[in-house]
Amino acid sequence: MKRVISLCVFAIAVAGFSSCTSRQAPDEGYLEVIGEYEQPAAEAGYRLNLSYNGPLSLKDKFQVWADSLQKQYPSMIKMNENIFVGYMPEQMDKKMRTDMYQAGVSYNLDVADTAAYNQITRDALKRNFPFNVNVSGAYLSPEQRVKLQEQMLAKALENAKVKLNFLNKTTARQYEIVSIEELETNSPFGHEYYDFNRRVVSKVRVKAKLQ
Repeated sequence: MKRVISLCVFAIAVAGFSSCTSRQAPDEGYLEVIGEYEQPAAEAGYRLNLSYNGPLSLKDKFQVWADSLQKQYPSMIKMNENIFVGYMPEQMDKKMRTDMYQAGVSYNLDVADTAAYNQITRDALKRNFPFNVNVSGAYLSPEQRVKLQEQMLAKALENAKVKLNFLNKTTARQYEIVSIEELETNSPFGHEYYDFNRRVVSKVRVKAKLQ
């Protein structure tokens, strides 16, 4: 009986030792934080959707204007075009007329600022045809985007250093930053949220080694 008890105690001791050695000790020699910075995209332009939906007879008039606009904005791209008949149920037994035909066409384009956006809407209002202009997001030129990204990353890194200094108060030890990683900024709201609301955000993961 004593032998059985001894074997059980030995087995428990071995199991306990095994479970302890399988755990990884926490890395107490490092600090890791996420720095972030967010601001309005005050200097951004606009992504516009310009569309026509109306009688087929007026479509050519809109198209001439759109073609002239496309020469001013080479980024302007036709997204879709369609022609259809507005045939109501009560008209099913009647012959189709040319005035029943409807047309739709839409373009996407980027403009640099509010002045360009206002000029397009004022010009369209003079043309006497149905149209829609919708703002679908913010636009930055490649040069603006690179410059802004650099500024935002610097601000996010400053925020990370503030967090490191706060967390390091208890140890009062020096530290050395050993890695900086830029993070995706789509969460928690997604890219469309920041684009539509004309905001930009930058996030970095910073790891520091305590001296």
